[in-house]
Amino acid sequence: MSAQNLQTLLRSRKVLAIGMPCSALERGLLDRFAAGGGELIRAPDDQSLHRCLTPPAAADDGVAVVFEPALLSTHAIDLLAAAGCRGIVWTGAEPVPAVLLQAARPHRLRFLGSRSAGFFHAAGMSCGAFPGDLPAGDLALIMQSGSIAAAAVDWAAGRGIGFSWAVTTGAECDADLADFLDLAALDPSTRAVILQLSQLRAGRKFMSAARACARLKPVVVLQSRGGGGTAPAADPVRSAAFARAGLIECETLDGLFDALSALARIPARRDMQVLTLGNGAGVCALGVDAVLRHELTPFRCSDAQLDRLRQLAPRARRLDGAVDLGPVDAPAMAQICDELLAGSSPDYLLLMHSPSIDAPHAAFVDALCAVRAQPRLVTVWLGLSTATIARQRSAAAGLATFATAGQAARALRFRWLHGRTRELLMQTPPLRRRSSVDRTSAGRLLDAALQRGAGTLEDGAAAAFLQCYGLPSPASQSFANLPHFELQLQRHRELGMVLAITAVAGPLRSNTARGFAPLDALLAQRMVESMALPASPTPDRDATLVAALLALSDIALEVPVVSGLRLCLHLPAGVGADPHRAELGAARVELERRPPSERQRLVLAPYPDALRRTLATRSGHRYQLRPVRPEDEPALVELLQRTRPDDIRLRFFASIRHFSHEMAARMSQIDYDRELVLVAEAAGEPGLCALAQLVIDPYGEDGEFAVLVHHLHAGAGLGHQLMDELLAYGRRHGLHRIHGDVLSENLAMLALARRLGFVVVAHEDPGCRRVVLDLAGRTSGDKPD
Repeated sequence: MSAQNLQTLLRSRKVLAIGMPCSALERGLLDRFAAGGGELIRAPDDQSLHRCLTPPAAADDGVAVVFEPALLSTHAIDLLAAAGCRGIVWTGAEPVPAVLLQAARPHRLRFLGSRSAGFFHAAGMSCGAFPGDLPAGDLALIMQSGSIAAAAVDWAAGRGIGFSWAVTTGAECDADLADFLDLAALDPSTRAVILQLSQLRAGRKFMSAARACARLKPVVVLQSRGGGGTAPAADPVRSAAFARAGLIECETLDGLFDALSALARIPARRDMQVLTLGNGAGVCALGVDAVLRHELTPFRCSDAQLDRLRQLAPRARRLDGAVDLGPVDAPAMAQICDELLAGSSPDYLLLMHSPSIDAPHAAFVDALCAVRAQPRLVTVWLGLSTATIARQRSAAAGLATFATAGQAARALRFRWLHGRTRELLMQTPPLRRRSSVDRTSAGRLLDAALQRGAGTLEDGAAAAFLQCYGLPSPASQSFANLPHFELQLQRHRELGMVLAITAVAGPLRSNTARGFAPLDALLAQRMVESMALPASPTPDRDATLVAALLALSDIALEVPVVSGLRLCLHLPAGVGADPHRAELGAARVELERRPPSERQRLVLAPYPDALRRTLATRSGHRYQLRPVRPEDEPALVELLQRTRPDDIRLRFFASIRHFSHEMAARMSQIDYDRELVLVAEAAGEPGLCALAQLVIDPYGEDGEFAVLVHHLHAGAGLGHQLMDELLAYGRRHGLHRIHGDVLSENLAMLALARRLGFVVVAHEDPGCRRVVLDLAGRTSGDKPD
């Protein structure tokens, strides 16, 4: 059901308390409901519950909170749904019975929990362990742990930071992190997301939602150890998944607090040049050190800027990346900050202030408030006794304020990382030369092993299988004591098949780099770079490792019976980019006769190669049709640039002269679980000549289409066939309906839609029409125009 009904649940103004609370925590929750600003209805026993659910006693769009599970039956579920209830908060530690979940599903009645501490919504009420007076803001807080959520909310409230909404998902029997990430992505009142997790219920669903949300808004994540677990909190495989999805990871709770402050108070900038301003050389040095430690760029004050500063602070002196103002009064310092930030450089000003008899913190805070300091100012009030009060007053005034230079620099880095991460993820990979893979021989080797009942391929058999995928021949002698690389495919309990690579030189091992199939050459290259290897005397070392990682990615995608793989790769001096010239050492391939489903094995949707086909139109033209790849971005831009301006306006509802990398990347780097973009190539002609797009909503019910055919190929029936492909895809994936928005003047598209069975309905824009096709055979419910 994805995000279905969750917005309504969070905005509820009515709470039905089922049963009596039996712990101090639950009694506290009930008290919070009573003070939450909405309507609280108590149903302490079975009789009162049924009375509350009898119309007209019940109101629509309420939420039920279960304190006594025994009172909730399948019949009560039906009554709750009929009464307009949209969700059930399960506070207890015991799992929600499967029979209740099954009874709720047809009604789309959502369960939150078990072990949920409830939720808060700025436009609804506080229905959980959150302060009733929590200020409204534009951050969404999504956490599995109620105790960590309470700490984060308390910290934010103490600094005047508000939330659009906050929710604790608990053990996630139904509504989970992915559902709420989808909700946050679509929510116009949410600008950024704070996320905490200790387990992933459905890895592929989480990654799909995380990627969709992180493309639109910053998402900061903290992972913690699950209850009773002994594994370290920071699972490196999860960290690799977060990076692939575009999330920004915090390693500690105080780092999460810094991220909260950064997202709430500090505006985003493309560059990160930071000027440290202080009242002493020592504190300036602390600020510059923190800036460098967090990989930000110190800003050098120009001679002209320094001359202006000295008019207000005569003893100001320039240091590396900082300005020591020396003795300066509070109004002058506030004016200096204001003037420095009036221009475009520096990007941020880090104010380091140490208290003294003639320079107490309070006077400087008052001066900054008087000039309404710009949000690009980050303050650090050093000390404790007077600094605590200064930080509180700064926070109340809306200033970004921190206890140490390190915290301030870390917060600035969080602010920068989102843009940098999105930029990296949207880079266009180079075209990959598809190496010849002998899938037939590889299949025979595996079938023979499985028929013998073997669970592994060892040594020669493993090497033969790996050679089918382009990996090198076995070495003529052992190189166990020589520098080499270990490559692995292994299964993670939450995230499916994981690729890993480590450099080994005697007892020394590099950082292990991890990734997920499908890989392209750019992603594989980043894995190699993240090992932080020293410069190599071996030519084209990285290209050889990239080729090997791409081969492992192909195995993960194409061979489900491979449950694990380990090999050693040695690169003799003088090896070229051809991986066949490297040497293969010990190798082992683990097999399983009954592999898990694709969604369990692969945390990212693979390229839908089965959708490739050849189309023949009624005019006799032949076209190769296939799903788009990330490396198609240049070809997409070329198609759009040679399309007539009027056709561009009909497709994009605007006249566009320049198609940016970001725009084209959004069309070519897609999540195949949520979107389909088909491209067509005319037989005998270079380049693309058409594209068709279907975007599926987070509920998995509705799809929106768009089609563009180059004018030289219009009128031949290609658009009709592209639409047929989109409709067939939608039906196979269980969509309820498909719609598209069409300009009223686009008569050809409106006529095609009618021929395909679409109904033309009114649109809020008078110059536009919406065409709707009910794939399940139901009537649309929209009023035809």
